[in-house]
Amino acid sequence: MRMRDNSEGVSEVVGEMLMIALVLILVAVFGCSVSSFIPDDRDPSVTFLVTNTSDNFTLWHKGGDWVRVSEITVTVSNGTAMERFDHTSFDCTPDATTVDLGGAITVPHRPAGGEEFRVFTPRIVLMTGRLG
Repeated sequence: MRMRDNSEGVSEVVGEMLMIALVLILVAVFGCSVSSFIPDDRDPSVTFLVTNTSDNFTLWHKGGDWVRVSEITVTVSNGTAMERFDHTSFDCTPDATTVDLGGAITVPHRPAGGEEFRVFTPRIVLMTGRLG
């Protein structure tokens, strides 16, 4: 008896394996390219109302996004010197970890008049102004 060389089924299996490998590669490339289209975190937008007394000034949250108190820094400058205040030095009303609508940050700085202040986070400047 003579054996015949029957290799008809081999090419179909190899073809399907190549198709599966091609699909897996395309899915991986598509997954990597789609992840680059995911937007970055949005920077917060906040509206503050500033009031001051002889002992301090207060930033009242009047609208916009909430911000973590631990991320807020306030600087006050008179042209020759600059003071820096962070979450360890100012008071929050209500006492919370975030500043949201109706909340306030009281900065323990005696306004002398004409000083510039800046409220910022590590990502963005939220507000600049002049104490009067």
